[in-house]
Amino acid sequence: MTLVKSFLALPYKKHLIKADDFMSNLNSVFPLERLDEIQKHPEDFRLLERIPLTVDGINTKLPIKLNEPQEGERVHHVVFLDTETTGMDCNQEKIIELGMVRVTYSFDRKLMLSIDRIYDEFEDPGKKIPLEIQQLTHITDEMVAGHRFDNDSVSQILAGRPLVVAHNAKFDRPFFDRRFPTLSDLSWACSLSGVNWDALGDNGRKLEFLCQVRGWFYDAHRAYDDCLALLWLMHIEPEAFEMLINSALRHEYKIYAVGSPFDIKDKLKALNYRFDPARKCWYINVQSEDEVKKQMDMLNQYYDASAAQILKLSAKNRYKS
Repeated sequence: MTLVKSFLALPYKKHLIKADDFMSNLNSVFPLERLDEIQKHPEDFRLLERIPLTVDGINTKLPIKLNEPQEGERVHHVVFLDTETTGMDCNQEKIIELGMVRVTYSFDRKLMLSIDRIYDEFEDPGKKIPLEIQQLTHITDEMVAGHRFDNDSVSQILAGRPLVVAHNAKFDRPFFDRRFPTLSDLSWACSLSGVNWDALGDNGRKLEFLCQVRGWFYDAHRAYDDCLALLWLMHIEPEAFEMLINSALRHEYKIYAVGSPFDIKDKLKALNYRFDPARKCWYINVQSEDEVKKQMDMLNQYYDASAAQILKLSAKNRYKS
């Protein structure tokens, strides 16, 4: 299936919403009774279309071509991944749904070429799903009862060690690594923090918002649909995908100001340090060894920073807990 040429013919629904209610409830049907009003004041309405990848049965149309490959170019793979969980703490809560979509992309052009495989499955957490999680995800105890993730299938879709992409990798990676410890050394990228959405004209980073301001909607808070929506967003915003890949290739450094006295906290905060409640110390991320040296020189002006810790970050460890 070639999506580039044929996606407009797919049977997705359309919604019209007033501009002031752009982020409002999208569960209503197309307001045919308001067509006269829409025609009189089209400037007060915006059209949203269902993301074509999220229609029922899309997994039967694989592979889906997104762009034509070029002879001799280097091709790599990414896997878009999302989890739905019973809560926020990866040490206490469990994954109840895992969605993954494997994509081939041109490393030279930083452009996605095809959607190759899709995985979506539930897993019984062995306890009741909290009511607020059921209301958010519409996943019930009955839906997950007796289900288990197929470890072999998960390993197969991640064969060849592709880059794993999540919209909040800092959340998804710790859950995934804990559930699949043999796959805990993969490289990860984050479309939430690894893309400069401000430079692309966006004043928000929530996946639903980023899709809606571009005229698209989907049924959010299900792992499978969230993966496909993120993939679509990267497809229609190739500059964002290029930023994402480049962010995964970069190294950076995290400096923990271990041992810093309490009375310099305001100075550190003013210098864009953040407080890590788990380590109970201030830290900052910098992009080069030169910046590391500058930060260490600065810290030593305030206190004896010999106990400060420097962690080199890459896609291998950037979003680990």
